[in-house]
Amino acid sequence: MGQETSKQTETLPTPYDILGATQTDNDYRLRLAYYKRIHQYKKDRLQTPENRKITPEYFSLICRAYETLSDRDKRKKYDEDGEWIKHLPLENYTLQQLAAEPELANELKTRLKNATLREINFLLIYPSPF
Repeated sequence: MGQETSKQTETLPTPYDILGATQTDNDYRLRLAYYKRIHQYKKDRLQTPENRKITPEYFSLICRAYETLSDRDKRKKYDEDGEWIKHLPLENYTLQQLAAEPELANELKTRLKNATLREINFLLIYPSPF
């Protein structure tokens, strides 16, 4: 199963909605909106699992939204046709993407443990296009 793209419909939140940003926000404002979401998630993780408001799946959506809007080409494509990658299969995650999501720490450890230094360096220099 591949990555899941979403053509924006009325029922799905937009990447802008997910981040609490607007289409006119510059890179700096988008980064601030993303950091705000990260801090909300960190604070929320201090709660017991049943009292958390932000699920790991929703935090993953926050990460995909920021990846879409922080990349000029992806943002332009989204603004033009409403398509963005909202779900990325775990096997397509880069090391950086794994490191950004605390719930995936074990997967990151496994990949780093099983990788050679050459593979790690290659992934850092040539990250996945996803």
